[in-house]
Amino acid sequence: MTISYWQQNLSQAPQLSNSKSFDVCIIGAGIAGLSTAYWLEKNNPNLKIAIIDQFFLGAGASGRNAGFITCGSAEHFQKLITAFGINKATEIWQFSEKNRELLIQEIIKDDFDSVDFKQTGSCTVAATADDWQRYQNLSLTMHTVGIDTELVDEKYLEHHYGVNGFSGAIQYKHDGVIHPIKLLEKIKSKLKSTTFIFGEKIINIESNSVCKITTTQIQIQCQKIFSCLNGFTSELLLEYKNLIKPQRGQIILTEPLPLFVKGPCYLTKHLCYFRQLHTGELLVGGFRNFDIENENTATDQITEKIQNALTDFTQNYFKNTKNIKIRNRWSGIMGFTPDGQLILGEHPTRKNIFLMGGCSGHGMGLSFHAAKVLVESSENIKAGTHDVPAHFKIDRFKI
Repeated sequence: MTISYWQQNLSQAPQLSNSKSFDVCIIGAGIAGLSTAYWLEKNNPNLKIAIIDQFFLGAGASGRNAGFITCGSAEHFQKLITAFGINKATEIWQFSEKNRELLIQEIIKDDFDSVDFKQTGSCTVAATADDWQRYQNLSLTMHTVGIDTELVDEKYLEHHYGVNGFSGAIQYKHDGVIHPIKLLEKIKSKLKSTTFIFGEKIINIESNSVCKITTTQIQIQCQKIFSCLNGFTSELLLEYKNLIKPQRGQIILTEPLPLFVKGPCYLTKHLCYFRQLHTGELLVGGFRNFDIENENTATDQITEKIQNALTDFTQNYFKNTKNIKIRNRWSGIMGFTPDGQLILGEHPTRKNIFLMGGCSGHGMGLSFHAAKVLVESSENIKAGTHDVPAHFKIDRFKI
């Protein structure tokens, strides 16, 4: 298992519980699992909740990503239009905008420094002249539906993002960056009735009027189970192996440099993204499309081919990085669905099991809001109230 820059100072000691009975058990101690616990507690402070994880807080993709709090690239919005039409694409984008707003209102508040949060905006670079022409039209479309973007030129890119040789980009004004593990720790600090059980591998779950979770050492009973495993969902729920498929992403981090990258930036030609930490380190990730067959895996390791591509890009596309040293290299496993939208709701055949998975590379930009929707939906099932948007509904796929 690789260790990300964010995870370096995190305690990894196993933590067991003497209690064997809870109202709710959440499987997965990432952004989805902790967000679910937060909204469950907020709605009912008397609930006894357990979060169970095979490893430690943020061991999965939540502690291995780039620390973007974004709606995605402008290219992502274009793909949403193609797949769903302009109205639904706008709704999906606004869901992520609400995710950012809720994180600030409920968790970060005015204490931005505690989680290294900065609202910088984000940028999607046009890789070719044709892309630049297309992006000018796309930016107008985004403006038309109320998405706050602006076009920036080559000089702006060079000055504010440090990249050379590109005609221009779409800049969205409200995205930001964060330290993902510090965010998880911040959410954890707000949980008052949640027990964390680390270092426990789940070997079986049973669901009915009473649910049972069996690990390598203990058995736990509860009324509801929330599966929040994203790319590892099918390891627990085998029936989702064709609907939530793991894909690996790889990242590098350089030694510190003078600050020159304004905020998160996407170069979708290489499925590439980058940012600079407030301490100067340049983070670059992506290039899965250079070896996509081998990156369709749940194995957490770095590979020479992708790492070489990341290093080459870092040393050749920025100013003053030609001989830069790489300090950290790591990977993480994401979960992708057939339509690129997460799966949310009560399991169609297993009573009292609720699922959030398949964030398709947008876990940090979706999970806090999605957890709120999932919790509200789960508490209103008997009343027939379903707040899950149609594009997230679990029953849109047959298992």
